[in-house]
Amino acid sequence: MKSESIVLRHGKTVKIDLALSEDCRVQEVIISGDFFIYPEESLEELEERLKGCGESVCIEDAFKTLESSTLLGVNLEDVKRRIVEIVEKCTGVRRGGAD
Repeated sequence: MKSESIVLRHGKTVKIDLALSEDCRVQEVIISGDFFIYPEESLEELEERLKGCGESVCIEDAFKTLESSTLLGVNLEDVKRRIVEIVEKCTGVRRGGAD
C-alpha cells in the first residue's frame, strides 16, 4: 500500500491523505483543512466514492457528488488534479513508465 500526504495552498490549506493499493486504487482518502463545505456530509460521501478508483474517469465521477455543495476556501479542481496525478504516477510506475 502506498500512502501520500500533500498540502495544497490557495488561500486556505487543504491536506489530502491518500493510501493506494498495490494495483494503484484508492484504499483510503481523507481531505481536510482550512475550508468550509455544506452540507458537511458531502465531503464524507466524496471520500467514500473515491475508494476503489484507479483511473481519472472514476475520480472525475466521484467529484460530481459535490456539484450541489457549497464550498469556501478550497479549489476542488486542484484537489481533483492532484489525486489524479498521484494515481497516474502509481500506474505509470507499475507499468514501468517514467515519472
